[in-house]
Amino acid sequence: MELTYEMGIGGLALVIAGSLVLGVVLQLIGDARFGFEWILTALGAFAGAMIASELIVGLQEMEPVWDGLALVPALVGGLIGGIVVAFVVRFVTGGSYLHGPHAV
Repeated sequence: MELTYEMGIGGLALVIAGSLVLGVVLQLIGDARFGFEWILTALGAFAGAMIASELIVGLQEMEPVWDGLALVPALVGGLIGGIVVAFVVRFVTGGSYLHGPHAV
């Protein structure tokens, strides 16, 4: 099995920016007890997006592709990875998404 990496600088920048946005948005919802929770969430989203777009070979050519980044698999993988990490970190640290200063 050969692992390839076809993403360009623009695709990598898009994954990083999307991961950071997801991390910050999920940090602002509810009651976060850990101030740097957004970093862990962003790392989870980044890992999920990279795995879905670049390492799962069957999804690498799924359209639309921009600068070597398969957009739909990266979006789905990033959301799943980021949300799972966010929920785990939030509940391990004693926070909640249901109440707090920024609850919806």
